[in-house]
Amino acid sequence: MESEVLTDRAKSVLADAGIRETATRILVLREILECDCAFTLADMEERVLTLDKSTLCRNLNLFLKHHILHEVDNDNGCKMYCRCSCGTKHGLSQIHFTCLSCRKTFCIRGLIADFDSIALPHLDGYDVMEVNYVLKGLCPNCKQKE
Repeated sequence: MESEVLTDRAKSVLADAGIRETATRILVLREILECDCAFTLADMEERVLTLDKSTLCRNLNLFLKHHILHEVDNDNGCKMYCRCSCGTKHGLSQIHFTCLSCRKTFCIRGLIADFDSIALPHLDGYDVMEVNYVLKGLCPNCKQKE
């Protein structure tokens, strides 16, 4: 994506979320907007060499709080982040795909599961707060290599 267009898009996302613009937030968000799959804090550290881990962590947590990002559970024990594409419907669960070959996790955009409409069993004493959907298989790149 072109640099100026990417900066404008980052500013727009921050404004829509009600977050004050800073050079650091724009820098981090620009990198997030360029990611085509879920990423870890370590991935972001490699992409934004000018910022330290604590600054990146604070920004990622801010973006989580304002639903610019969401966390991805993918069973590898490492917290992953993905751009939120659910709009204002934050009770909906996004569907993710983890490639068993390259181990990348992708947010399947445009496909959202409304778990409020799914008949979950009554779990006496339990309060379900979120549901995670992770599909596993081969991504198009890895499938093509076979």
